[in-house]
Amino acid sequence: MISLCDIAKIFNAGKTNEFSALHNVSLNLRMRETIVLKGPSGSGKTTLLGLVGCMARPTTGRIFLNDREITSLPERFLTEIRRSTFGFIFQQFNLIKGISALENVMIPAYPTGEKNSLLRKRGLEKLEMFDLGKRANTRIEFLSGGEAQRVAIARALINNPAIIIADEPTAHLDSKLSNEFMEIMKDLKAAGTTIILASHDPIVYNSALADQVVEMRDGQVVKDGRL
Repeated sequence: MISLCDIAKIFNAGKTNEFSALHNVSLNLRMRETIVLKGPSGSGKTTLLGLVGCMARPTTGRIFLNDREITSLPERFLTEIRRSTFGFIFQQFNLIKGISALENVMIPAYPTGEKNSLLRKRGLEKLEMFDLGKRANTRIEFLSGGEAQRVAIARALINNPAIIIADEPTAHLDSKLSNEFMEIMKDLKAAGTTIILASHDPIVYNSALADQVVEMRDGQVVKDGRL
């Protein structure tokens, strides 16, 4: 269970450009389920994802991961939790041009100190999950949009995370690729992965894959529904 208790997030506190991104958000997110954060741009979805994924800290409130409070942990512990627990899929994919698909997939695992030969083997296994084994040595800029998407997902899986976090993953995809993405998420869920998606795409939030849809607006939860 991931529990958020009365979370608020303020940027540039005390300055003329102070901005309150989240207000008094309380949620319970069950493991091994798919949760969709639904809402328009500026509703606070991305900020909330960052807090859940230990990429930022709330201004006030507490977050618990499997009954362990993570809000006040030192940064070195948060870094380890982030690396070992979460896999991230970004809206723009954030793949690095000029290097191969395999090298992109391996990047999140480099800090673990794993032997390069073992890491390459694991990276290839992840690419082969998505029929990209033959494209492993192809530079990112020579891949199609669908191939780049699958590389981004393989990269998110390299450390075998328990939780996948995806921010607007279908924003730049057509309907065909968006549905393919959701099929991949379905397979990951069946394997026991917790999936947290932020999206204003009906293909995502109307999917039968979603167990819980959290509707957000103006930094607040306006509806928390289990399907």
